[in-house]
Amino acid sequence: MKSLFCYLLVCFPLALLAKDPLPQSPDDLTLQRMLEHNRLQSLLEAKIAHSPESRNNEISPFVEYGQTGYIFFNDDNYSGYATEIKNKIAETLPVDTKLVVYTTSSNSSYLQRIKERFSQFIDEDRLIVISVPSSSVTDFWSRDGLPIPVWNKGQFALVDARYYYNFEPDAFLAQLFDVLKTKHDYFFEGGNLMANSLGDCIVVNRRRSYPGGTSDTAAIPDSVFQRHYGCNRLLRLRHLKGIGHADEVVKFMGDNIVVTDTPEYVEQLEEYGYKVHLLPEPSLQYETYVNSLQVNDTLYVPLFGEPQDKQALSVYESLDLGLKIIAIDTKFLATRGQGGIHCITQNYPPAPISQILRQIQGEFFTP
Repeated sequence: MKSLFCYLLVCFPLALLAKDPLPQSPDDLTLQRMLEHNRLQSLLEAKIAHSPESRNNEISPFVEYGQTGYIFFNDDNYSGYATEIKNKIAETLPVDTKLVVYTTSSNSSYLQRIKERFSQFIDEDRLIVISVPSSSVTDFWSRDGLPIPVWNKGQFALVDARYYYNFEPDAFLAQLFDVLKTKHDYFFEGGNLMANSLGDCIVVNRRRSYPGGTSDTAAIPDSVFQRHYGCNRLLRLRHLKGIGHADEVVKFMGDNIVVTDTPEYVEQLEEYGYKVHLLPEPSLQYETYVNSLQVNDTLYVPLFGEPQDKQALSVYESLDLGLKIIAIDTKFLATRGQGGIHCITQNYPPAPISQILRQIQGEFFTP
């Protein structure tokens, strides 16, 4: 009787929440607009896909298991569900990494509160609070909305894709880092790109089975990933579960080491020459142990208070990569379909953040 009561009180409501349409997915009208836009773009791209200038051997991916200088996340805590995740990351961030918290607010009192909140967990000389240009929304999912870092002729650069939330701080961040920014006109979220330093890239093709409507990663030609992201080899996985982002189902832990929680992908990944380590699947629909975050020698692993937690940690430990593993409870964020540790953060390399440039005076918050 007690077990039934616990199920009705806790597990059953969570199960219902896990089946709800994802709030972060665009509405049906927007999804259809994205589908048509990407389809038309692919027709234009086909005209140049085989031209000599379409190849770009000077671009290479920035990899998460490389050297990170900054971790970005925004000021939103999603009704408190992300508070402990962000606090834990701030508190344990490797000493060679700085934390950047961004917001669209320019209110000095609010910016001061952000500074005070995170300075409880990280030294102030490693904490940067910035106000990005105002848009219709400050996006909670930093991995999706922020520009994607790459190497261009050995120098840090940023790639700007279209994002359905109209959150586009790309030009601002390019100024902030004083780096080159390139742009393509496809709708694409950064969480759907995983890469290694050899130029291998993995995306999930999610043309039809996206909760709430249709998305069309499948319509983006390979040449776009090659030219803008430095992908020498592109592996497209079928959308089998989740919202359809690669960082839910596969992760590079090294050039030839990957983890996944999807047995259906193992053979395909092994055919590409990777040593595959299979993670367990948690109980609820949007939970995934793959959505971990590596910051230099530290790996943040999501846990869900389930029996599979121990096995997931064992798999990561068995990789023997010399990483310090920090477990973070992400259950109440993940079960609402709101992503996890990787989704709400973004890695950038240790390029110097520019001094306050004349054109962005006042954008850094200093009390």
